[in-house]
Amino acid sequence: MSNSKPHIGVLLGGNSSERDVSINSGNALVNAYQQLGYQVTAIDTADGRSLPATLIDKNIDVAVIALHGPGGEDGTMQGLLETMKIPYTGSGVASSAICMDKVATKQILRASGLPTPPWSEVTVENSKIISRHPTPDDLCQPYFIKPLNTGSSVGVSRLENVENIDEFLIKSANDAAPDGAATRILIENEVKGTEVTLTILNKNSLPLIEILPKKGFYSYDNKYTPGMTQYLIPPSKVGEDGQEQARKLGIKAGDILGCRGLYRVDMIVDADAQPWILEVNTIPGLTRTSLAPKSAAAAGLNFEDLAKEILAGARLE
Repeated sequence: MSNSKPHIGVLLGGNSSERDVSINSGNALVNAYQQLGYQVTAIDTADGRSLPATLIDKNIDVAVIALHGPGGEDGTMQGLLETMKIPYTGSGVASSAICMDKVATKQILRASGLPTPPWSEVTVENSKIISRHPTPDDLCQPYFIKPLNTGSSVGVSRLENVENIDEFLIKSANDAAPDGAATRILIENEVKGTEVTLTILNKNSLPLIEILPKKGFYSYDNKYTPGMTQYLIPPSKVGEDGQEQARKLGIKAGDILGCRGLYRVDMIVDADAQPWILEVNTIPGLTRTSLAPKSAAAAGLNFEDLAKEILAGARLE
């Protein structure tokens, strides 16, 4: 990039089950960069075959990735941009691929001595369970069921009764892959405690947020429907010790997984002030109900400030 302002391409949309969220995040960024005086072009990546030509034809200097889920958050888009020598925002190829896979993330966290709830997994294809991993001794009810490679709480259920678990596993897979493609589903212990999230921006931790859904767990509806969830900064149910442990654990997890730019670590803090890592999100949502902008605002950054900082972290791996 030269000393003059670069031409920004905001990559949004795509083909994942999180397409609508991505469009909202991307449009928010486009508006912010326009307000900041940048030349900016929104590029829907749904047609992958034409994307390289579009990036060249539009003379894109830097890509701001606002994609969520497979095809944008999993290292594939990052790999394309690496090949084309276009600097991009967020984590690199390997980190993106690992963090998109919840089991790979948990395996690395556990091998590094970081706490994450026990789990197992199954694979579903065309509404049939085609494989099951052995159930570990420390996996117990109630469970959370979630697709391994999606975010935004798509396909997530809480289950207390194992008698109908297969029904929920198949529903989760169909929510994530309506075309019936083979989908890996995570079965994870519920940890009793308070959900918090730590947003990290260019190696700086932003204020911790406590997440309190008014009903049930932090589902897709509770996440994206205004008024359905209360967000507390600073947390009220997590003491100072638990907050400090969560900050340290979140930073350590990001470092181990090689994350960079803007990312978010979701955790549960139990009654003993012990945080448990649920997942690491390398491209957090940037909608009006999303967590990263709330955390940034609590740190004194408006949305344009946040967009500028995201852009500042753009580079090749």
